[in-house]
Amino acid sequence: MVEEYWGLKEKPFLNTADPMFTYRSDDFNEAYARIIYNISEIGGGLTLITGEIGCGKTFLANAIKNDLEKAGHRVILITNPIFTQAGFLRWILEGFLEGSGIKVPRYRVRMLSLLESFLRESVESGVKCVTMIDEAQVLKPKVLEEIRLLLNLETDKEKLLQIVLLGQPEMEKKIEKMPQVRQRINVRFFLGPLSRKETMEYINHRLKVAGAGKKIFTDDAVDRIYRFSKGIHRNINNLCQNALFAGYSMELEKIDSNIIDAVAEDLRMV
Repeated sequence: MVEEYWGLKEKPFLNTADPMFTYRSDDFNEAYARIIYNISEIGGGLTLITGEIGCGKTFLANAIKNDLEKAGHRVILITNPIFTQAGFLRWILEGFLEGSGIKVPRYRVRMLSLLESFLRESVESGVKCVTMIDEAQVLKPKVLEEIRLLLNLETDKEKLLQIVLLGQPEMEKKIEKMPQVRQRINVRFFLGPLSRKETMEYINHRLKVAGAGKKIFTDDAVDRIYRFSKGIHRNINNLCQNALFAGYSMELEKIDSNIIDAVAEDLRMV
C-alpha cells in the first residue's frame, strides 16, 4: 500500500544487494576501476577494499562479480567467511568445480594439487579465477595465512588466483599485524560515505528505478537525511523507507524535513 500511494512499483530502499538499485558514486567507480585494473592489467594478487558498515561494499562485490562473469571469468563471492584453514580451501574448490562432476578430495595436500591444476588450466585458456571475500574482517589469522600461500601460485606473468578482500576498517589493523600478508596487497582503497550531492542522487536513483514519476523528498528533507545518515547507504535507506511510511500514514504529498526529523528520532539517529 505504501508503494502504491507514492506511485512506486516496488520498495526502493530495502537493504538488499539488488543490482538494479546499484548507485555508482565517485568512490564506487574508483574502487571498481582499481579492482578491475589489478585483476586484468597488472597480474593480480591481493586487493583490499575497506569501508564503514553500510557503505556499499557488498554492492561493489556483486557488480564486479557480475561483470567478470559476463566476460567469461570464474568468480566466487564469499559473504560469510567463518572458516577453518581447510574449510576455506574446500569452499574455494567446491565453488570453482561446481557442476564439473569432480569430487573434492578430503586431504589438504590433494585439495591444493587439484586447485593448482584447475587454476593453471583456466589461465592457459584465458580465464581468470577470482575469489571475493566480503566481511573479510572476520577472517582468522590462519585463513589469511592460507590466502598468502595461495598467492604463491603463479605463472611468470600473473597470479593463478586473484583475491579481493572487502571488510570494515578494522581489517586494516588485522592486516598490519601480518606483514607477510600486507606485503602481498597490490591495491587498497577506502570506500567512503556519500557526499550531500551523492546522497540526493542516490535517493533519486532508487526512486526512479522503483518507478517514481514525481519528486517525493524536498530539498530540506534531503539535507536532513544527509545530516542524520552521514552519507552511509544503509542509514539513508532506513530513513527513507520509514519516511515513506510516515508520509503515507499522514496522507502527505511530499516528505519534508519535519518527517525526517521525526523518523531520525525514532531510529535513534539524532
